[in-house]
Amino acid sequence: MDDFEKEFPEFDWKNIPAYKHPGGKDCPCPKHEYIREQINFTKQVNEKGKEPSKVTLKFCPDHYRVYMEEVIPAMPLKYKILTKIALKLGAIQVEQLKYMESELCFYCKFGSGGHDRKNELPPM
Repeated sequence: MDDFEKEFPEFDWKNIPAYKHPGGKDCPCPKHEYIREQINFTKQVNEKGKEPSKVTLKFCPDHYRVYMEEVIPAMPLKYKILTKIALKLGAIQVEQLKYMESELCFYCKFGSGGHDRKNELPPM
């Protein structure tokens, strides 16, 4: 994230919705990096989708808002539709944690800049 802010010092990526960023889906900001991580996760879930499995994503209040209001709308149409269908069917459940439970947040743990950053996704 520090590299991005050094390269683009004038760009306010935190306050501009992801779909308005320059470069579209190839924007190098942390928001788009997070969106790419979510798309890859969705691909993995869909590839393993032969047997019915439930995925629960737990987000702290900040990342919950970002996921619902910015990540899903900024996904390519195919993945946006798949994600919304999975949410409605209950295949993916999104749970909003309290701030004091932030160590359980999916993005705080596995996303870029998380305190306990891991390089792999949790087991399904």
